[in-house]
Amino acid sequence: MIKCKRCEKENDSKLWRCEVCNELLHEEQISREKKKKPKNYIVFSILLILSFIPTAIISFYYGLKVNSNFRAGDYDKAEVCSKKAKLWFWISIGISIILTIIFLKYILSMYNQLNPLINKQMQDILNQTR
Repeated sequence: MIKCKRCEKENDSKLWRCEVCNELLHEEQISREKKKKPKNYIVFSILLILSFIPTAIISFYYGLKVNSNFRAGDYDKAEVCSKKAKLWFWISIGISIILTIIFLKYILSMYNQLNPLINKQMQDILNQTR
C-alpha cells in the first residue's frame, strides 16, 4: 500500500495515481508523463500496404506496438518499436522503388519489341489504302 501525499488515502502500490484525487503516487513517473509519444509510422505503412508492399505489414505491426507500449507506460520499448517501424518503413520504400524501376524497364522493353511490328502494320495499312 502507498499513501497519497495530497489526500492521505491508502492506495494499492500497483496504481500510478490516487483513486480519490488522481495525484501521482510514484515520483519516477513524473518525468515519464512528460515524455512525448514516439512517431509510429502507421499512416505511411497503410499506404504502402495498399500498394502491395508486404514488408509494410511489419512496419504497421511495430507502429501498433509503439501505441500500446506508450499507453502501458513502457516508453523505452515504445521508442525501440518506433525505430523498428521507421526501419521497416524505409525498407518498404526501397523495395517499392526497386519494383517500380523493374516494372518500367519491363514496359520499355515490351514497347521496344512491339514498336517495329506496329510500324510494319501501319505501313501495310497505308499501302493498302493507296
